[in-house]
Amino acid sequence: MPKVSVIIPSYNHALFIARAVDSILSQTEADFELIIVDDGSTDASLSVLAGYTDPRMRVLKQSNQGAPSAINRGLHEASGQFIAILNSDDEYYPYRLEKLIAVLESDTQIGLAGSYIEVIDDQNKTLGVKHGYMDLEPWLLKEPKRSFRNGQDLHAALLTENYWATTSNYVFRRVWVERLGGFRNLRYAHDWDFALRLTCIGKLALLPEPLLRYRIHSRNTIRENQAAMIFEICWCLAVNLPEHISPSWFDELPGGQRLDQLLHSIYTFDLDRVLTVMLLQRLSERPDLALQLLEPDDPFRHQYLEFIQNSLARQSPQAEQPGRVIRQTRIILDWLRQLRRRGQSK
Repeated sequence: MPKVSVIIPSYNHALFIARAVDSILSQTEADFELIIVDDGSTDASLSVLAGYTDPRMRVLKQSNQGAPSAINRGLHEASGQFIAILNSDDEYYPYRLEKLIAVLESDTQIGLAGSYIEVIDDQNKTLGVKHGYMDLEPWLLKEPKRSFRNGQDLHAALLTENYWATTSNYVFRRVWVERLGGFRNLRYAHDWDFALRLTCIGKLALLPEPLLRYRIHSRNTIRENQAAMIFEICWCLAVNLPEHISPSWFDELPGGQRLDQLLHSIYTFDLDRVLTVMLLQRLSERPDLALQLLEPDDPFRHQYLEFIQNSLARQSPQAEQPGRVIRQTRIILDWLRQLRRRGQSK
């Protein structure tokens, strides 16, 4: 049995997949298996992978079903004590697995281990470093100093956004998957949902050094559909938030500090009504209904998406034009702008 199972969900990243694979094969922690699940690539990805002969590596193929499905198949095939994920356009530092496995071995109660992130572009140029939730935020808060971003609580900060940024930043024990189940069928927020569920039963550990290269390029999934992304953000909050706001955690700080932080932390792109209705549907108590909303043909899902799309159209008539970069989200553009400003100021 290998110590670590590394899973690569691969889809149409022929330009980058070799760098991803090489970054794993050169790890200082050599006791691993590499499971690559090709999710119906139509480019030269499989041809690139065919050139590898390392016995620790195997390639599985499936029709295109999305990243959560590819990751879950890898989880099903994994036999290692620890699990690591690397998206096919990202890269590991050579000593990433060694350092993060050591963190997990130091405390069996740690559910999820990760690190700071080096952000790179499609030419492998370094754009900057993301230091957890302390910078390169996916969206702006009106009063961040009154939010969960202002403090040292990794759990609290996760209620505002997925500052881990990507499943490529996830390393965890396989036993946690046996307790939680795999990734849910969310296109944009499957990583955040998994982290929120895992945080309810385990601790978080974020090493304060970059051990991952996260690539920003024109095919990043987050650029595609703003309405669907907002729907998934509200869904994640409605399903997971009630369990996190337990009295033992919520009331441990004096003077209603947690309440004030929560009021200044929840962000729904000015679509609080969507989150409110989902909470009224008690999705956290009705898992069957919650999962039903993730089905593409579910009528309630379509009602939510229509409401979100109409709201966005009132905010900006051109917000949903096909092929446009999603400006309101600031998820990718703000990262690029901040990084470029920093580079120009040096």
